Amino acid sequence: SKATVSVLNWDLPSLHIPPHTSTMGEPSDVTLEAARKQKIHNLKLKTACLENEEYVQELHVSDWSENQKAKLASAHEKGHQLLAAVESGTKWNLTAAYDIQKLMRVCGLEMSVRELYKPEDKPQFMDILSLKRVLQDMKQHRNKTRIVSFTGTIDNGLTKLEKVEEELRRSQLDSTELAQVPVSVLKNLEDCMNVTVIQTALMGNEEQIKAQSVSIEKCKEIRNVALADGEMSIAEEQFYIKAQLLERLVELVRDKFRIIGQTDDENKMFAKIHEVQKKAYQETSAMKDGKRRLKQRCENDLKHVHDAIQKADLEDAESMKRFAAQKDKSEKFLKENLDKQDECWRKIQDLERQLQKLGTERFEEVKRRIEENDREEKRKVEYQQFLDVVSQHKKLLELTVYNCELAVRATGIIEELVAEGCAAIKARYDTTNKELADLRLNIHKEHLEAFRRLYKTLGQIVYKKEKKLEEIDRNIRATHIQLEFSIETFDPNAKKHSDQKKELYRERASVEEELDMLKDKMAQSLSMFAPSEDALLKAGIEFTHPAEELEDNNLNRRSKMVEYRAHLAKQEEVKIAAEREELKRVKQLQSNSQRGQAITDGTS
Repeated sequence: SKATVSVLNWDLPSLHIPPHTSTMGEPSDVTLEAARKQKIHNLKLKTACLENEEYVQELHVSDWSENQKAKLASAHEKGHQLLAAVESGTKWNLTAAYDIQKLMRVCGLEMSVRELYKPEDKPQFMDILSLKRVLQDMKQHRNKTRIVSFTGTIDNGLTKLEKVEEELRRSQLDSTELAQVPVSVLKNLEDCMNVTVIQTALMGNEEQIKAQSVSIEKCKEIRNVALADGEMSIAEEQFYIKAQLLERLVELVRDKFRIIGQTDDENKMFAKIHEVQKKAYQETSAMKDGKRRLKQRCENDLKHVHDAIQKADLEDAESMKRFAAQKDKSEKFLKENLDKQDECWRKIQDLERQLQKLGTERFEEVKRRIEENDREEKRKVEYQQFLDVVSQHKKLLELTVYNCELAVRATGIIEELVAEGCAAIKARYDTTNKELADLRLNIHKEHLEAFRRLYKTLGQIVYKKEKKLEEIDRNIRATHIQLEFSIETFDPNAKKHSDQKKELYRERASVEEELDMLKDKMAQSLSMFAPSEDALLKAGIEFTHPAEELEDNNLNRRSKMVEYRAHLAKQEEVKIAAEREELKRVKQLQSNSQRGQAITDGTS
């Protein structure tokens, strides 16, 4: 009929099925096909109901009033059943009426689904396990003496990493970036454990020094025996051997500075460990700030979602109340319509046109009610889909908030690990520097003793060689006088005196060469002792300089020789007295010089 055609034309736009998307925005062909079939089913229900109403209108113009009334009653009963079937059978739950994009648009959400953690996401914590393996390997480090210093740090680090791993296993977090934070600290920790132990490095040097000291003492014993026996050539030879041994001893002592310097260079790389800690803190702070911002954005979205749920609940209650009121009103209207039709049958002839009008009104009302029922069912479906979508998105937001909190806790634990590692390295660095400083001072003291022995030994040899040179000069003068006497008298011994004079000159040149060599060694050893002298003075250690001791020894030796000569040569008393006065004057000058130096040092 025309009415049915008009209804079909009116409902044809609703046959266009919009693409249905899942909560992840992906269309489903199965769902679209089911929605199309559901729409066809709804259309059949409405068509059947409206065709019956048309049939009711046709009955209104029948001439057989009684039959018509009976048929109408049957049609009304059937219409009531069909209307109930339409109201109970109409479904729109397969049509996409609400999705995540609409939720974000309506609620003003900031977080998209791809930014949120999802239940199916797996935690990534293999890098944390790698850090644990690195610490476990450190516990098996070959440098056992260093392991003792870092055992607590390594055990605490393993405990904290196990705690981080436990937290990550209950999350959906990726620990790749977090695991990079302590890498530099662990590298510095391992390098610190690889630093050479200074005591071990100096062990070989100490053994050589002990052996050298034994050789020096043995040489000293041989020299003393030779002096006691009057074997001057052997004593002189032992003096030279002792000097060579002492030179080697000084070289060994000075080599300790090189070994300490190497250890110091290895240890210097940890002086800037605070910069490593500062960089790690900056990275962890950036991670924490990022997670806190993400958490804040999720909490804002959760608040919007809660507000949207409350608003949707209120709108749903109002719509259901309004629909129920309209349905009651429609039921009342249909009942009144039936009552009026009954009245019209009693006045059929007079009220036929009115009956037809009422039938038409009934048709329009049924049509409107079907439309209203469609709208209500669609609204219910949209509301239910809203609840499903918002529930799923709410869970994602809450899961993301949970992961943010867990990430902040794990980052804090890593910060503690970094702080403990850096503190341990700093403590070891300070301890090593103190040990090196103390060891340097001890080596400077050791250098002082070795230098004193060398310098005094060389000084003794120089003193003896100078005396030897003076004796040769006296012999040369005496030989020259003998030669002049022989020449005056044509004494055949002149040749003997001439050869003796030449031999003395050759001996004098040899002694002068040895004397220059010995003085060069003394000057060289004195210059090499200068750094140790400065270090000892800066450390406040008082000592008598070996050069001063040598001068005192030489003066004492000269005094003793003068006394010997006084006993042997009484005729030289005047010369001896003059030399004594000279010695007293030199000693007085030296004493005044030392007192002046002491006063200057006390003033500074």
